[in-house]
Amino acid sequence: MTSLRRRSILVGGLALPAVSAVAGFAGAQAPFPMRPIRLLVGGAAGSVPDTLARVVAERLAPGLGQPVLVENRPGAAGIVAMQALVGSEPDGHTLALATMSQAVFNSYLFSRLPYDPLRDFEPIIPLASAAFTLAAHPGFAADTLAGLVVMARANPGSVFLGAPANGSPPHIAALMLVRAAGIKVSFVPFTSGPDGLRAVLRGDVPLFLDGPTIVSQQARAGMLKALVVTGRAREPELPGVPTVAEAGLPEATCEAWIGLVAPAGIPPALVARLNREISAVLAAAELRERLRALSFVTAPASSEEFRRLILEEHRRWGPAIRDAGLKLD
Repeated sequence: MTSLRRRSILVGGLALPAVSAVAGFAGAQAPFPMRPIRLLVGGAAGSVPDTLARVVAERLAPGLGQPVLVENRPGAAGIVAMQALVGSEPDGHTLALATMSQAVFNSYLFSRLPYDPLRDFEPIIPLASAAFTLAAHPGFAADTLAGLVVMARANPGSVFLGAPANGSPPHIAALMLVRAAGIKVSFVPFTSGPDGLRAVLRGDVPLFLDGPTIVSQQARAGMLKALVVTGRAREPELPGVPTVAEAGLPEATCEAWIGLVAPAGIPPALVARLNREISAVLAAAELRERLRALSFVTAPASSEEFRRLILEEHRRWGPAIRDAGLKLD
């Protein structure tokens, strides 16, 4: 082999790593996003999660420079949407709205959940949180949570409490409430919040637990009486109604939350970018007012804080659901 040929091979071999490094650097610096972002929602169009997703998506698009397209994947307590998420590329172009059900409750409600939220999700940011209100028909004998507890202890299982859907956040919050109170009630599931509201207004069930905006108008009109709210603070729509802590059961404090997650493996730089852009969206006063109308308050935090929240919620809610023996499969 001639010296010239050996030199060419040597130079070419040395050049290859340099070219690869440049290519890798260019790939690492590729702009994001490069195409529209899919935002998967496990609820139907018009549902509360869907409404929240569309409010955020509309305002997030300008900052990212790409449309954010809400894609409804309802079914099986959000499992359909979560499977679509974990089966997507972790490149930031597919995100999902994750409720407490999908990120926490489903792990205990389903024996063979096809995803693991602690392994398969990368938390991006919590969006908003909301408390619940325990309301009663005006003819219900108790006017306070303490009065309800006395009734239920005197006649275990005789008090009927409605909630929207087995395994829904209001249902799980109700489980936590009766567990903290040390009482036994009979749960009545409804297909939706409005269905349950109509039932308690008719007197079909004496008690109902759901979001404050579902019951506040009727409570103010005297058509229902609100006994307690589950949040850390009183609800603006129901300022005269005590919190569970004020009523003597601080361990029953409960606020549902909804956040954004990505498939595990998304680069940390993209997580930081998305968290930053969405935090800016949530800071807008107009958006906070829109969410307040849905009983939500904005709850932005870092991705690591969101991860810790999910872990804490698993530790808190897992035992309550197991103790209740509640399964959806």
